[in-house]
Amino acid sequence: MIDKLISINEKLIVKYKNNNEQLEKYLLIRKILNTKDSFSKMNIKYAYAILRDLMIPEENLKEVYIKILNECDIIF
Repeated sequence: MIDKLISINEKLIVKYKNNNEQLEKYLLIRKILNTKDSFSKMNIKYAYAILRDLMIPEENLKEVYIKILNECDIIF
């Protein structure tokens, strides 16, 4: 799932290459996505905000978040 989010983010970086404000946001998200287990270490509100920035539909946020945490071997 993280790989898919990285791919989405890279496309958004290309899309916003001429919009410094948006580009800066997606470059920061790139750093977060490339940090091991970053989602397991952050507040759920921040995680959902990142997923929204990556254009994940609202109705899929919980499902995607759980998939990410499962990749990190987080036990519920």
